[in-house]
Amino acid sequence: MTDIRRHTLFSGLGFSRSENILPLSVERLSHAARYAYDRPPSADIVVLESADAMGPYLENIDELAQASVDTNVQFESATLAASMEHLQGRAAAQVALVWSEPGRDNRRMLLGVFPFRIVRGHFGLPVPVWSLWEHIHSYTVTPLVRSGHERHAVRRFLDFADQSGAALVRFPLFEVAGAFDTALEEVLRERKRAWLETDRHERAFLRSDLDEDAYLAAHIRKKKRKEFSRLWNRLAEQGQLAFVAHDGGADPVAWVQRFLTLEAGGWKGRRGTAMKLRRNERAWFETICAGAQAQKKLICTELTLDGRPIAMLASFRSGPGLYTFKIAFDEIYGKYSPGTLLMLKGIGAFLRDDRIEWVDSCAMPGHPMIDHIWAQRRTMRSVTVSTCHRASPAFLSYSAAMTRFAEQAREKLRFLYRRIRKEIENDQAH
Repeated sequence: MTDIRRHTLFSGLGFSRSENILPLSVERLSHAARYAYDRPPSADIVVLESADAMGPYLENIDELAQASVDTNVQFESATLAASMEHLQGRAAAQVALVWSEPGRDNRRMLLGVFPFRIVRGHFGLPVPVWSLWEHIHSYTVTPLVRSGHERHAVRRFLDFADQSGAALVRFPLFEVAGAFDTALEEVLRERKRAWLETDRHERAFLRSDLDEDAYLAAHIRKKKRKEFSRLWNRLAEQGQLAFVAHDGGADPVAWVQRFLTLEAGGWKGRRGTAMKLRRNERAWFETICAGAQAQKKLICTELTLDGRPIAMLASFRSGPGLYTFKIAFDEIYGKYSPGTLLMLKGIGAFLRDDRIEWVDSCAMPGHPMIDHIWAQRRTMRSVTVSTCHRASPAFLSYSAAMTRFAEQAREKLRFLYRRIRKEIENDQAH
């Protein structure tokens, strides 16, 4: 990824604003004025600055999502609008809609959806750094790009960043070897752009032609399978134990509230990080679940004991895939590992569902639970790209080094936290 031809100290030094790139027309919408519905702005780039401004383009975004090889439910219209409404941080997010040139009928085709933020002070840099939008609940930040037009969409977004004065462009958390990844590398090579990979990791993934029993036999040791069976049987001694999969049931709003309550009843509630305790995050989760349920994309799985949920998982379909977003469990039954049992039972439910070809765990790398029961892996990466800014090569080297250092520090803190938490749980069990 960092061979000598692409490293900033070599390929970047000769790069300047002299590239022969025609300026793009750009329209900005802060709100969806009435005229925007009847006569939306026609430009190469339309920048949406609020959830309300997305109104005229919801159908365009979802049509593009269906026409994109890469999936990202978080950038589909309902979830993206909810994120714009409830998860804005200090640096406001914007959505760049990248359009084709006008056709004979003067109509344009939406080629790409690139939610992004402009950050000033990135590791102390006194220049604007653009980053695709990665918020607190992001599990993939892959932009939506139209199949067959990926390179054109990437070119236009990078041109937009150039003419807007960006010093760097960061692309975090997208799938390796996906359609966007391939297009990005091709565009960077053809333009001799300097770039550096700042992260690459694997996370648990489920994809198999095997049925449930064959999958478990193939990927989980017999001794471990017997241990899980023992835990299930012991838990079943406490009452009527059942695994349930549904789309929210007769009352999806009530299911979401039960999920939020269950999550808040555990360690996240004690830490104050449960979604129920954070007004904006709670509203966001309620909104995206309602939107997904209305589009038949919400998948709910749970373990119930005498009809009461003791472990719950909220997942979202996108194209042929499923993203397992959030899991919660009742810590009273922690010694039976209800979360693990739920994910094990989920294997069969997901493999039997004809709508689902693969399932992304959305988990951190090296997850202590899911990594041991889901055998496949999805590789994710993050890349930072130079721009036409004359100092961009130097900024790129500095930013990449600081990003890696910060991630290493966060990983050490996560490891220490997990270790302390495990010791506390062991003490409580005894």
